[in-house]
Amino acid sequence: MMTIEERIKEIEDEIKKTQKNKATEKHIGILKARISKLELEQESHKKSSGYGFSVPKSGDATVALVGYPNVGKSSILNALTNKKSTVGNFAFTTLNVIPGTLNYNGAQIQILDLPGIIDNAALGAGRGREIISTARNADLIVLVTDIEAKGLDRIINELYKSGIVLNKRKKDISLKKSNYGGLRIHKPKFVDISVDDIRDIAKEFKIVNGDIYIRENVDIDDLIDFFKGNIVYIKSIMVVNKVDMPHDENTLRNKIEKFGDYLEVSATTMYNIEKLKERIYKSLDFVRVYMRNKAGIVDYERPMILNSGSTVRDVCRKISREMLENFRYAIITGPSRKIEAKVGLDYRVNDEDVITIISKY
Repeated sequence: MMTIEERIKEIEDEIKKTQKNKATEKHIGILKARISKLELEQESHKKSSGYGFSVPKSGDATVALVGYPNVGKSSILNALTNKKSTVGNFAFTTLNVIPGTLNYNGAQIQILDLPGIIDNAALGAGRGREIISTARNADLIVLVTDIEAKGLDRIINELYKSGIVLNKRKKDISLKKSNYGGLRIHKPKFVDISVDDIRDIAKEFKIVNGDIYIRENVDIDDLIDFFKGNIVYIKSIMVVNKVDMPHDENTLRNKIEKFGDYLEVSATTMYNIEKLKERIYKSLDFVRVYMRNKAGIVDYERPMILNSGSTVRDVCRKISREMLENFRYAIITGPSRKIEAKVGLDYRVNDEDVITIISKY
């Protein structure tokens, strides 16, 4: 009897042999769904107590440095945070998660130097399951490689096998389960996947009754991610370290540009480290607000750090529960407006707004 790994390998080989075109799109989608279902089954068999590194989150956001061993993640941590993580020119220098703090534009950003990921990390190789479990909780993943640019596709695949999708947002799909009546599909006409195809993919995950609501354009991969149910969507940026060492720029570009935008750095010479700090900060979509106290003094040295889309309600919650309960209104000034405005709890704050909270009592 074939093992789960062997069945997955067999399906992967079939996908590789199948010519990709419109006629084979559904067949490939069904095969991908079967792989995802087997990976979920594999995951349930592998789970055990004590899973994951114990790293308490701190600061305004958490950033995980992810990559193969010996690409210089520890050196980058040191360059970003002045943390003295062990550095060596050999694999697996870091055996545990090393945290540090990057202070930038008033934000305190937790940087985690994770042990190197190796092939089959999603199955537990090289403590891979523990590493990826920690990465799942990050607000941003920094994919770190070096001038050899080896294995980025395999690292991204290992993350995906463990339910981490990079640089995509969760699509607006929902399922209302039932015990009978078959599967009803509710979708806009512009979704270019047939109702029968959606039912066939759902069937691979043993979903045969209920209502599926699709409210925006999706593809087969989006449906598979939804049915898997263990997916987290995390922003990611890519860094190429050790560019101070001899290398051919054209060869490096040809290897890596298919993965998207990237930043070349050298943790040894500090080349582009300031740009990396800026890119990390911008990728986290922070909003800084400054509080004006009763005396009319604004503390510009220590902004309150919020996520993009936050409201005055979030400001009050971050201060105290009593502030929210006693809220009357807020006065907003700042570079985003010419005159001050009197606003309520649902007002969406902008970067560098100055806020005065007026209480009932």
